Amino acid sequence: MKKYLTIIILSLCLSSFGQNCSILKNGKYETQYDDKNHGSSLFEIKENHYYTYEDNAKKDYEIVTLSDCSFQLKNNEKVDESKLTEFQKIISKQKPYFEIIKVEGNTYYFVCRIDLHIQCGTGKFIKNDE
Repeated sequence: MKKYLTIIILSLCLSSFGQNCSILKNGKYETQYDDKNHGSSLFEIKENHYYTYEDNAKKDYEIVTLSDCSFQLKNNEKVDESKLTEFQKIISKQKPYFEIIKVEGNTYYFVCRIDLHIQCGTGKFIKNDE
């Protein structure tokens, strides 16, 4: 029994050391999706807030940390559903989150997920050195 317990504990320790991820640090970033249909965008992280500029207005999102490697953006602003299709209304109610899967210098590779099985995109966050 002790042998099995030791193997399980060693496996858990090794898997946590092997994970190369990090939550985004304060600074300015560019988002680049692997799918060319998504455009790149700029945003800024300050503490637990994510700021982006959309339609000449500064949008503020709260960063909700889900784990050492994943986070979700929360905004209490209501979405105008009057011009959305039924499918778009359903999608707008989803709570996507970002999982950082690898970090190389100032580049954070991510998977955007709806849940564990459905992805909404992959790409990278690139921190600007300003």
